[in-house]
Amino acid sequence: MKKRTLIKGLLIVAVALIVLVSLSAGAWFYASYQLSQLDTFREKIMKVAGNALDRDLTYEKGKATLTIRNGLSLQFTNLVIREKDRSSDLLNIGNAFFRVDLLPLLVKRVVLRESILDQPHLSLKRNQAGILNIADLLFRQKKTEMTLELRNVTIEKGVLIFTDQTAGAEGLTTSLTNLQCRIDPRLFSKTSRFSITATLNENKNQGALSLTGTFRPSPFEKPIEEGTLDASIRLTGMEIHHYQPYLRGHVSIEQLAGRLDLETTISGTVSQFTSKGTVTVKDALLTYPRVFREPLRPRTLQVEYILTRNAGNLTLEVARGVVDRVALACRFAIQDMDKEDPLLAATAATSAFPLTEMQSYVPWGIIPQGVGRFIEAHVTRGDFRLVEGKLSGRLSQIADMMKQENAGVLSIRAEVKQGVFVVGVGNKTPDFQDISGVLELKNRQFSLRNMTGRFGTSPCKIDGGISDFALSTPVVYTADMTLQPARNEVLWLLGSEKFRNLTFDGSSTLHLSGKGPAENYQISARWDLTQAGYAYPDVMEKTKAKPNQLSAEIILNKNAVTVSSYKYDLSPVTLNGSATYSFTGKKPLSVNVQSNTFDIREAVSILPGLRKFDPAGSCLIDLAGRSDLSEPGSFLWKGNVSFTNVAFKPSVAVKPVSGLTGVAAFNGNRMETSLIKARIGDSVIQGKCGMRNFQKAKLACEFDTPLLKATDVGLFVPEGDVSFQNVKGQIAVGDSRLHVDRLSLTLGKSIFNFSGDVPDVAEPKIVVTLNSPYIHSDDVARLMTFKYSKQGDDSPSKIDLDLTLRVDAGVFNGFDFKKLGAGLKYAQGILSIETLEAGILDGSLKGKGRMEIRPDGQNRYQANFSLDKISLEKFKVLLDIGDRTLIGKMSLAGDVTATGSIMNDFTKTATGTFKVRAEKGVLKKFSVFSKIFSLLNVSQLLKFQLPDMAKDGMPYTSITASLLLKNGVLSSDDFLIDSDAMKISGVGKVDLLKKELDNIVGVHPLQTLDRIAARIPIAGWVLTDEGGHLITVHFKVDGNWDDPNVSPIPVRSLAKGTLDTFRRLFQLPEKLITDTGDVILGR
Repeated sequence: MKKRTLIKGLLIVAVALIVLVSLSAGAWFYASYQLSQLDTFREKIMKVAGNALDRDLTYEKGKATLTIRNGLSLQFTNLVIREKDRSSDLLNIGNAFFRVDLLPLLVKRVVLRESILDQPHLSLKRNQAGILNIADLLFRQKKTEMTLELRNVTIEKGVLIFTDQTAGAEGLTTSLTNLQCRIDPRLFSKTSRFSITATLNENKNQGALSLTGTFRPSPFEKPIEEGTLDASIRLTGMEIHHYQPYLRGHVSIEQLAGRLDLETTISGTVSQFTSKGTVTVKDALLTYPRVFREPLRPRTLQVEYILTRNAGNLTLEVARGVVDRVALACRFAIQDMDKEDPLLAATAATSAFPLTEMQSYVPWGIIPQGVGRFIEAHVTRGDFRLVEGKLSGRLSQIADMMKQENAGVLSIRAEVKQGVFVVGVGNKTPDFQDISGVLELKNRQFSLRNMTGRFGTSPCKIDGGISDFALSTPVVYTADMTLQPARNEVLWLLGSEKFRNLTFDGSSTLHLSGKGPAENYQISARWDLTQAGYAYPDVMEKTKAKPNQLSAEIILNKNAVTVSSYKYDLSPVTLNGSATYSFTGKKPLSVNVQSNTFDIREAVSILPGLRKFDPAGSCLIDLAGRSDLSEPGSFLWKGNVSFTNVAFKPSVAVKPVSGLTGVAAFNGNRMETSLIKARIGDSVIQGKCGMRNFQKAKLACEFDTPLLKATDVGLFVPEGDVSFQNVKGQIAVGDSRLHVDRLSLTLGKSIFNFSGDVPDVAEPKIVVTLNSPYIHSDDVARLMTFKYSKQGDDSPSKIDLDLTLRVDAGVFNGFDFKKLGAGLKYAQGILSIETLEAGILDGSLKGKGRMEIRPDGQNRYQANFSLDKISLEKFKVLLDIGDRTLIGKMSLAGDVTATGSIMNDFTKTATGTFKVRAEKGVLKKFSVFSKIFSLLNVSQLLKFQLPDMAKDGMPYTSITASLLLKNGVLSSDDFLIDSDAMKISGVGKVDLLKKELDNIVGVHPLQTLDRIAARIPIAGWVLTDEGGHLITVHFKVDGNWDDPNVSPIPVRSLAKGTLDTFRRLFQLPEKLITDTGDVILGR
């Protein structure tokens, strides 16, 4: 029974199996048949798929196969999925092959065990709202009964075109071509490996893209972006300029270019990932005017970075970056990215870089304007290093950093070496050089810390800062500088042009401390000059180690520079005061100067110009003044300079001045002293000085003394002492000019009144006028013998003299003269007498002349003169003719030149011509005429009353002659004495050196002698006419002029020329008869 039951059961099972197999086989064959007829279901397939995708789907041909071994295979050609709006194709696949696992279908899972897409073409688009054209496909719907799984995916020769209208209305198109992709799932894991290569197309540029890694999709119930990616990405040749449109509307970058290479890894999800890699940009260009003044053109830019995102936070760390030769490191973080006002934080540091090469990289646009202008104008060179730069704050804070609450958003700390800081742009202010130290910007306060360098050539240390410049209160500037000024910097401080002869040596320490707003900046200055030595030639001298301090309190503002107080202490002088320089007004500078009462003798140690005067006494200064610096002469002073019991020695020649006491009072542009009394040697003098206008700088002095010893003022005479009486003067000195308004003095019997000018003391040209009511030549002679006890080095040839002389009356060498007027000029060793007129010897004198003064003393003289009707009786004193009588009026005119240093030289070298005429006089006691008359045997003729030379002399009507002077010899060939009794003519010469005569004298009797011709026994020695009447007789006169030899000579011995001369002088007839007898006179 049991056996039957078992058999029955087995039969049932066997039948069931056979039925099942039969049914399955039938179903398989049925399914295979139906799948082979896939196009029969084209419409249904396209409809179902189109509904699922919400897009139209078409294909050209479909094919399906079902095998036990390979399962279900599907193949479509020209598969097209249209855009939702049917405007274009979304996806176009040339050939699509899918292999479907069968068993998962039993549990409603569609597993595509293999997918091969050949030449797919996908067009992605993003509209201006930022929505992709496949956004709906990426959004997971509620979980459906049927799920889809992809296993092995292969893409061959794919194309992906991405058009993005968020970069512009026309859209920015970027594409991937030659896309090769393979996705392989891992066994027993939901993670898939992938490998993708493609060509990146950016307009005309092409790059290469490579991605490898794994991807784990998110669970169905979570968003797709939570899928996990772990990949390596390599991108080469990307053109940055192509992506510049993405920055429009966000930053005002005008130009962005360069070729980018990227090697990076990324791990995580879209909302939480880490990326690490290297970015290299070559031939970059960035034009960003709001931040950088000039386009940036780095040749190479390389960045090694780590990018991390965690929820709403994004962090970028650059461990190493290189811009050309500058290395940098930075960190950038954004928190609350999903909020409207995210928090930004950035830090940066660089290696050292030269400012001149990297100045274009300075982000002037984000540096506060005041600080930026200051840095750009004054910091010109140096090697800088950004130690730390920080930017931290909400986006709204960074956009408005000038608000008080945003003070801490930006901070910068940098180091500088070999820096150059220009103090005064466009002027001669020395620069700060070789600067090293720290620059810091923190809480909107700019600071200089531990700065060292050189101001010009002087070592210095500087600390300073600029306070918060965004506050409503004024910006406060602080500075603390210690400087060791050298000569060049001291000259700049004092004014290089005015003090270029200043010497400065040694060390000194100047400390400047300043604080305050620009509108009222206060500086405290302390200068220790103890170890410095400085001097200004002949004015001031300070030796090293002599205590010396200068301090000042200074206030700078837009209206004025105010020195509220200053103190200069250099023993024995201490100066105190204040000063203000206003930027407005006609007299912008005002100054106050007060000194202690200092000993002038002690002050000699610092005032070398006083040493040669050996001064003593005391002085006190109390002055206030106002001026325009551009016109120093415009100073208006108020106050006094007092001096008490001052003594000094003016020069070696002048005796010491002592007892000088008085006050110089200043009032406006005038200065006037009190009545000052002093003693010069033994002479007591008093006077006053004043200056009417400082701009003209003319000092006028008046003085007088009843008695002034010449030796007291350095004048000496060879014998005895001379004193001037009633000396009064008024002189003025200024602008290198000396003006003598009046200088009067009495010497002996003479009164001298001088006035004149020296227009330029450096090149003396003296213009002087001498007026006198009376001058005696003895006094002039004494005046000419004055000499200084120590002659200077100036040669007379360096002086130009223009002298006008007017004397009412006087005596010259015993002769009275009157109305003397002369004009003399002296220049370059030549004295010219241009005019000379005087009344002298009862007549008048006129003349002019020239004297060349030579170094060897052999001066050359040249004169032209005329004497008119002078008294011979007074003139004979000059002729040295003893007791001889010479009466009459003489006129003399001539020209003469001579060379020499003494009178004997003049006699030897004199050369000239003269015209002489004397009238209506008498000649008496002249031995020449006495001997001639004796030879004529005058005793026989007494009854005819011939002249008696011993008693009454010989009257004459006129004496005329033309004279030639040469080599000490005076000669004439027309000497003629015309009288009522006779005419006497002479031809010959006079040797002035030997005092000898050599002449031929002719005597021509007039009517008296004609009547007695027969009684004169000198036949053969006389000259007669045709009637035998006596015409003339001749004599030889030679020998010493005090006792000459006189002898008659026969007419025949006369030369024809001499005889013609006598005939012309005596107006003789043409035919002369000569008796040749040998009668001796007196027999």
